[in-house]
Amino acid sequence: MPGPRLRSPGNVLLAIVCVVVMGVASMLTSAFVFGVNALIAEAKLLANEDLGWIMGGTGNPDPGPPYTTDVENLYLSQFPGYQNFIGLHTPEEFCPIVCFPAPADDPSSWSTMNFGTSVATGVSILNNALAGNGYEGTIFGYSQSATIATQEMDNLIANPPAGADLSNLNVTLVGDPNNPLGGILDRFQFPDGIKAFSLEPVPQHLPFLNVPLSIPPTPTDTFPTDIYTGEYDGFANFPQDPLNILGDINAIIGMQTVHPFYPDLTPVQLASAIDLGTIGDTNFYDIPENLPILAFLYDGGPVGQFFGDTFSPFLRLIIDWGYGNAGDPAVDGNYTVPLGGGNADGGPDGSPYEAVHGVAGGPWAETPLGTLWDGSTDPSTATASEVASSGVAGLLEKMDPLQLLAGLENAGIQTFVGPFTDILADINNGTLSTGDIDIMNGITNLLQHVTGYDLINSLDQGLLTVWSDLTANLPALGPDAILDGPLIPGQPLIDLVGLGFDLFNFFGA
Repeated sequence: MPGPRLRSPGNVLLAIVCVVVMGVASMLTSAFVFGVNALIAEAKLLANEDLGWIMGGTGNPDPGPPYTTDVENLYLSQFPGYQNFIGLHTPEEFCPIVCFPAPADDPSSWSTMNFGTSVATGVSILNNALAGNGYEGTIFGYSQSATIATQEMDNLIANPPAGADLSNLNVTLVGDPNNPLGGILDRFQFPDGIKAFSLEPVPQHLPFLNVPLSIPPTPTDTFPTDIYTGEYDGFANFPQDPLNILGDINAIIGMQTVHPFYPDLTPVQLASAIDLGTIGDTNFYDIPENLPILAFLYDGGPVGQFFGDTFSPFLRLIIDWGYGNAGDPAVDGNYTVPLGGGNADGGPDGSPYEAVHGVAGGPWAETPLGTLWDGSTDPSTATASEVASSGVAGLLEKMDPLQLLAGLENAGIQTFVGPFTDILADINNGTLSTGDIDIMNGITNLLQHVTGYDLINSLDQGLLTVWSDLTANLPALGPDAILDGPLIPGQPLIDLVGLGFDLFNFFGA
């Protein structure tokens, strides 16, 4: 079980807002489709065929086409042994935000379920489906159903079914609020209240909305798992530093502009996903996205893209600092953001410059030194608790000062080159010719040299190498220990906010 997460009093409201907005994940389908899917599922179970279960997000209890078809084609085509995918009916309610009216002939059916009750009911339904197929197959979870899948995974690990080989159960999650690399229900966790001082020392929940704040992060072992996260999706990738107000606002907007659109991505957009690596049995993928706070510009055609590329580099740099990311392409690389059809069509929306040259880094749970922080020296053997240490929030992030300077240099270069490149593309009907790309790259390389960007990175790399060599036997004094993580731990504030929740929970809120 990972430790509690920091909450500053001013940002608790942000966390509450983040969770409240969770009711906008996807669209409803009809009860008729659910009935047909249930019959298909029963027939396949009787035939002893391998199955896959696709769950919807909040507001989508009866997943059916085109949702299930899109999900299968985008995220599940890598499972050739489990091609019999069906939609699994789970409540997916979040009252009083998202409630379903009870039918007249069954007033006791699913309605007025709060988030915690809906998740618990979904876990029971999912477990029954898995038990009927020998705990083999593939689970797909999205948003609330990713939390359902996480809780079921935890339950199966704690109480393995007799004779079941859990490695035969594949899991794919998108927009996971329990993502161990930044999910909001992992960032803001109160597993034990305030411990000895609790009026009622039980796992906490968000008052009035019954959102559990004690579910561990999605396990990284036992189950072969793929987790896809859209950049700046506030539910699945919230900043480590809650004092980064721009990062908080950007993530909250991302709940609307990134989180609802995972099923709507094109294959080209999904192919841009960055493979962060594997921890235990879990593969992490992140999908590059423009800043949600500037989405209105990037959806505004060539003129909007011009101004978006003017403001984005420094805004992205500041916002990414809230994730512990230096914003230096020499460390984090350049990642392209594919051209899209606007947020109404879902997915990342890049400018011509971003689609060809790319942007520096992103909130990929990286340290300023460019490593995936998992709390251990060997990512392949990290436990879920060690992985979750990457989600520990704190006041301000420690970072390499030379990489911060290099990030500023690069943002200045991009502020000039990006809009200039967009003008070249607009002249050529939205495309960049080979000559245009050569001009862009030439100007970029020249500016990186004359501004001292290359020199700063060379100096930094040399110093880090010497530092690492000198502290090889003293890792506590090495650059990873000194330059990574929160600058100020927040346990006192954690306890203070925990006391407030504890009081509300004690009186039944």
